[in-house]
Amino acid sequence: MSTSDRPGALEGVRVVEFAQAMAIPTCGLLLADMGANVIKVEPPAGDAFRHTQEPLFPGEAKGYIVLNRGKRSICLDVASADARDAVERLVRWADIVLVSLKPADLPRYRMTYEDFRALNDQVIYLEHVPVGSKGPMGGDPGYDVVVQGMSGTAAITARTRGDAPINVRPAFADMGTGYLSALAVVAALRHRDLTGEGQRVETSLLATALASANQLVSWFDATDPPRKAAFDAEVKDARSWGAGFEDQRTIWEKHFLRGGFANIYFRHYRTADGFISIGCLSPSLNARFRKVTGIHDPRTEPDFDLGAPGAIGRLTKTMEEAEKLLASRTTAAWMEAFRAGGVPCGKLNFPPEVFDDPQIVENEYVVEIEHPVLGAFKTFAPPIRMDATPTRVQSPPPMLDQHTDEVLAELGYGDDVIASMRAAGVAGRSSH
Repeated sequence: MSTSDRPGALEGVRVVEFAQAMAIPTCGLLLADMGANVIKVEPPAGDAFRHTQEPLFPGEAKGYIVLNRGKRSICLDVASADARDAVERLVRWADIVLVSLKPADLPRYRMTYEDFRALNDQVIYLEHVPVGSKGPMGGDPGYDVVVQGMSGTAAITARTRGDAPINVRPAFADMGTGYLSALAVVAALRHRDLTGEGQRVETSLLATALASANQLVSWFDATDPPRKAAFDAEVKDARSWGAGFEDQRTIWEKHFLRGGFANIYFRHYRTADGFISIGCLSPSLNARFRKVTGIHDPRTEPDFDLGAPGAIGRLTKTMEEAEKLLASRTTAAWMEAFRAGGVPCGKLNFPPEVFDDPQIVENEYVVEIEHPVLGAFKTFAPPIRMDATPTRVQSPPPMLDQHTDEVLAELGYGDDVIASMRAAGVAGRSSH
């Protein structure tokens, strides 16, 4: 059997997705890429992402199209009591149920883990609780931009417009939560295979954002209390006279990055004809960068003290020297010099340039999909590769309501019952 004919690792696994927007649909996409049979349950008007995130025509927007390949779409009004039988049949059919609805709606719709476990005690129930179930905001809906702010990551990564930060794109908390959710349900599936026991799994945008921040959002009793005291005092004063976001971020960097503001080794640089990205994290890589550029970093001097008078000025001058030097030659010239010197680097691409980058193209990290209405489009390929159980795009993203009749028939409904469900507005897309 050739690799292309082999089934995916999740072949035969049945997934029902009660979710909209980005985070949990990303999870469903990854499961579909690994061979799972994923049914996406949409409200009669469709996933909200069909109508936002750059609509190409009514009901088909880029945001939806990119995140829902490999799934079958059915429209079901889960808020209607008349839809309850169909919901129960889906849960009995499923191995995994992905739920990302307003937490307050779950008991009202009888869609809690306890409700579904009573129908299928082996079901793996993934509940997405955006900012957590406890605390003063417990159970609130959540959005990527909100948790960027709450987690501290916006203060680190946000660009600015005027005096205020603007949210980071792509939506890393949404996408990261999708990745972690896929990992979580596959681990739960492994547990069920060993024990026969289903379980509830919870993921959160806020938890993902905190985990993504790594050491930049951490606390060490040995070093951080005096830094925070100094930061609190200085930022309070800055806010009193109306300091903007960049001024306040500089205060944080001064106290917590310890000279990181003068980073010359791990950053993007402007070149004579574009931009280049440099990634030197270790002392040995730092030394290679200095050898290629000829730049002297005062931090390599044995007696250099960041707290000494003039130290900050010397670091600032070094950073400015590096920026001026990199801007004096083309990206291609620097790529050649840095790669010859063993310095990790890459051309900084704007999004339309990605699809022409030979490193991306030759590794097949993008894939072309044929949409039934829009024609061909390119997007990210399955990000996981497996030799024995290959990942692949199973099908293009579904049109709204495309598979409602097909799936309801598989659940045992006759044509007359399906027609009456449509007539009652319980199943099928809304007419407005």
